[in-house]
Amino acid sequence: MSMAIPEKIKEFMFSPSHAFRKVKDEEAGETIKYIVILAVFYAIMATVMTALRIFIHPFSGFFSSPGDPALDPLLMVASIISIVAVTLIFAVIFGFWLHVWVYLLGGRKGVWQTEKSVFYSATPSFILAWIPIIGTLVGIVWTVIINVIGIKELQGLNDTRAALSVILGVVIAVIIVVLILGAMLLAVVSSLPMTV
Repeated sequence: MSMAIPEKIKEFMFSPSHAFRKVKDEEAGETIKYIVILAVFYAIMATVMTALRIFIHPFSGFFSSPGDPALDPLLMVASIISIVAVTLIFAVIFGFWLHVWVYLLGGRKGVWQTEKSVFYSATPSFILAWIPIIGTLVGIVWTVIINVIGIKELQGLNDTRAALSVILGVVIAVIIVVLILGAMLLAVVSSLPMTV
């Protein structure tokens, strides 16, 4: 019998080892339903926070006009849909990427168990990351820690191998993204006309 969503959230936030053991044999549909619901929650909260920041101009202290395009309900719905889609795509891609490192370090329980770890370990990020500054930082760190626990429980790796697989996956992904963004910035800067 599957856990209710609020119970799962509580378990993954505060008792992840126990929670991962409960979902080890869970069907894919339950896992996907969980991540979609949390992604929708995050997208709604992030969109509302963005609208609030736009609505109240921090420099003037006055409210923006009701006709501001960023406050258009249609654009807000589009924003929510976009955030959910990008979040889910990123989670799937990162799961495959992480599985490379899990596999190299001895994880042989299959890519779905790694994806499941990525999906469930994102719980703190979905619950907290919409809170400006501190929520994002705490959510990401908590997510990484829970992912190590998930890889350990679902792939049967020891603590060191689970931590190493997650650290390698995250650090190398960040380096690749920074190099790509740096190359793009360099291309833009070098294409600008030189003034003397």
